[in-house]
Amino acid sequence: MDIHELATSPLSLGVIALSVASIGLYVKHSSSTTKNGGRSLPPGPPPDFLIGNLRQFPKNHTSAGFAEWAKEYGDIVHAQIPGIRFIVVNSYPLAQELLAKRPNTTAHRKVGNMVRDVMGLTWGLPVLPPGDKHAEVRKMLRSAIGPRRVGHHDAVIEMCAARLALKLQTVKGDPSQLILGELGRLITTVTYGEEMWKTMGDDLAKWNLEQMHYINEAFFNFWLVDIFPFMRFIPSWTPGAYFKKMGNRSTWLSNQIRYTPFVKARKLHNSGDLGPSIASDLLEEFGATENTQDALATLYLNGADTTSTAVTAFCHALFLFPEVAQKSYAEIVAVTEGMRLPQIADRARLPYTEAAWKETFRWNAFLPLDIPHMTSQDEVVNGYLVPAGSVIMPNNEFMLMDPRVWGDPKNFRPERFLEPGADSLPNPLTVTFGYGMRTCPGLYLADRVGFQYSICMAMLFNVLPLEGKCIPDPATIEYTDTALRLPIGFECQFVPRDEKAKHLLKTLALEA
Repeated sequence: MDIHELATSPLSLGVIALSVASIGLYVKHSSSTTKNGGRSLPPGPPPDFLIGNLRQFPKNHTSAGFAEWAKEYGDIVHAQIPGIRFIVVNSYPLAQELLAKRPNTTAHRKVGNMVRDVMGLTWGLPVLPPGDKHAEVRKMLRSAIGPRRVGHHDAVIEMCAARLALKLQTVKGDPSQLILGELGRLITTVTYGEEMWKTMGDDLAKWNLEQMHYINEAFFNFWLVDIFPFMRFIPSWTPGAYFKKMGNRSTWLSNQIRYTPFVKARKLHNSGDLGPSIASDLLEEFGATENTQDALATLYLNGADTTSTAVTAFCHALFLFPEVAQKSYAEIVAVTEGMRLPQIADRARLPYTEAAWKETFRWNAFLPLDIPHMTSQDEVVNGYLVPAGSVIMPNNEFMLMDPRVWGDPKNFRPERFLEPGADSLPNPLTVTFGYGMRTCPGLYLADRVGFQYSICMAMLFNVLPLEGKCIPDPATIEYTDTALRLPIGFECQFVPRDEKAKHLLKTLALEA
């Protein structure tokens, strides 16, 4: 097996590049009952000598493999491969206890050589270690798009949602790329201003799309350079050294995304031409610092993907479950009388559609695994030892499909969030956006944007199969094996619901 084959073998280890430790960790031939300091490690699959659980580790659809472990071993599972000790968490209360209530010791990251040294991705908030830079970048993003300021962007969000609605009329096939492109345009405009989109929008969108492809590839492949650090010195022209070619390209893209728009934004700000934007707000409040630059680049790089995946998932739910779509439509029309598009301010009067939005995050979770945390010291949870240096993997998929919590998890049923006792259920958005000081600071913006895009879609269109096709059985749908998963083979068309919807679309076209 050559370097390329080894480096990209299908050991989907769920963000291995963000969590790998040193090869110097010797994998002991031991069971999950090994004692350490008077405490047992959590239960887990029995390891092999030297290679630990490498043979048992899920080869694809990692979260589903972890879910099978959960059925056998419980809410917390221990596994080990050369260089890495995994603690898989399959319970939301347990994740809250370990990650939200103990942030000083469980909010660390272990960034592997592939990401850090080969791809040059050390500046983004998701991989920054706790410390001064991490704290200030989070402070900047909370200031710009936290709950008190996120409403400043409502006019732009509503305008961009209307623009997507106009373009959906032309779709006959997979809508995900159009949704991603429109979300990218919105995030660019909100982050850097309308002028930036006009002059650099196409380049920024192209760079972001390509870089996210490489980041996903880094997340879901096993890289030998993470185990053997010396491999980062292999020349990129070496036969089979695909990881170096990928790293060189990723480094270039990282530099473009990090520096180029910030330099232009600073010039526009100095000349008074930047316009309303998060860049303008942060430059005024914090100055033209490296942390300001990296906060903006983090928001831009990571802002569109999760939100567009959520909107695509909601669109797919409207397609698969027309009865849910009809109930959402009826609720929205009762508020708008069908005479205008729904607005962000209408959200409090749309409880069923809110429930459908939550159910979209829960049902077949589109972010099946959270980005892993790492412990900086020994912790004890549920009576088990979690040793220092352990990689903690929150298994969102199992948490959101656990029959002990949800009763009928395989059913797409928004009503579960409206029934008595619903307040005791985990909020799927909270599960998706992380824990403690690693909670995504963009969650308020992503939620606001995604919901607005989704309700406009639900009001205006029937999401129907293509001519001659029928709605597939939800149980037969397959999904991509990626960090953010999408339905495979999803093709549809968007047909205006009625004459009022057609009139609204014509009016939007005239105003565009």
